Amino acid sequence: MIRAATLLLLPTLLPAAPKPVCDHDHGHPAHLPGSPHHPHLGTKEEGWFHFHPHLNAAIALGGSTSEKNFGLIPGSHAPVDDGFNLQGIEIGAVMEFGEMLSVHANHNVFWDRFDGWDSEWEDAYAALDLPGGVTLRGGQFFAPFGQENGYHLHDRPFVEPPISMIRLLGEEGLIVQGGELAWALPGTDERWIVRFGYGQAREHSHGATRELRREAYEEAVEHAGEDHEEEEEDHEEEEHHHGHGFAGDGGVYDAEEAYLGDGFFFGRLEHKPGIAGIDRAGLSFAAGKNGFGRTTWTAGADVHGEDQLGGRPIWWQGEVFYRAVEARDEAGIKGDYDELGIYLASGLEFVKDWTLGGRLEWASGNRMSGNERRWRASTNVGRAFHIADNTDAHVRLQYSYDRLGGYADEHSVWLQFVLNFGAAEHGHDH
Repeated sequence: MIRAATLLLLPTLLPAAPKPVCDHDHGHPAHLPGSPHHPHLGTKEEGWFHFHPHLNAAIALGGSTSEKNFGLIPGSHAPVDDGFNLQGIEIGAVMEFGEMLSVHANHNVFWDRFDGWDSEWEDAYAALDLPGGVTLRGGQFFAPFGQENGYHLHDRPFVEPPISMIRLLGEEGLIVQGGELAWALPGTDERWIVRFGYGQAREHSHGATRELRREAYEEAVEHAGEDHEEEEEDHEEEEHHHGHGFAGDGGVYDAEEAYLGDGFFFGRLEHKPGIAGIDRAGLSFAAGKNGFGRTTWTAGADVHGEDQLGGRPIWWQGEVFYRAVEARDEAGIKGDYDELGIYLASGLEFVKDWTLGGRLEWASGNRMSGNERRWRASTNVGRAFHIADNTDAHVRLQYSYDRLGGYADEHSVWLQFVLNFGAAEHGHDH
């Protein structure tokens, strides 16, 4: 099945050909990763104050062969219920005060039939441009870690975020409450940007009912491994009762405690190489205190490209994530484990306003943490509708194949509708 899924994705996982097609300004240090969502920033406008509101909404219809979608597609406003999912209604704005100061805010409202309505702030920060290519940013924002972590819901090229990002950075990705300094290195024409900051992870909750569903899912999958537990009983005794994390039975360490929490450093080195087919590449890191009261170290490498294939726009993107966790078991005994994740995604506008996308991803998992090894292959076809200036809609039909820890194959189909109105409409046909 993995070979079949790979063949399914091959038409979209193609090498880039010679000429870039993206002419948006992604390089201004004050607004990365904000400028892909707000292309007007950096352009000359009359007056000292500018207000740019935006409204975005995403819904998904469909379902999965998995009894518990929640285990297949965790976190970050991904659909969790068969049938209708209101992934989010994003309401936000950018306010510019002269040429140096800007304030960014984005609030997400969402609903499902179990939890009802809920909402959260995703962005709420101020950015200050200083001489010498230096920018300061403070408040709550998506940490500059790779590519996908900086996307809002309406920017995603697929219905859900990559498994590896959610698994290694956090259920909602890595959102930081703190400060950041960005510096465009002198003499590089902003082709090299260094970022460094410190803060704490935003606490997140999607409601008590959803947490109960998570517990029910984990319990159900743990029972699915009872036969295996009997077969390996003797071996478990040799491991001093350290579980093997079959299908996410919790292992020895609580995987939820591995995420960064109070007090962590983060940084990123980003480069725009000016090579045909490669728009930008970067190295990222984050390290600090985790829920075990010890340290989690996370690193990543990413690359993004936009080009043309047969005269039609194509984009591609890949990321690798690595995490080393210093943990404790229930008895307080110290231990360590690590995990790895990778994905490769691509999309092609094969006819005007029609796109084909594919993504292949893998996460190593770790039995000590109860995280099972995961494979996923996804492909989608989409249609963009340009309604008016700064207003568009996207319809996307997506199929995903999941291989769960070597014990099950699952299939999911989602029909997604995304509306963009206002400043955040940037014309990408993802």
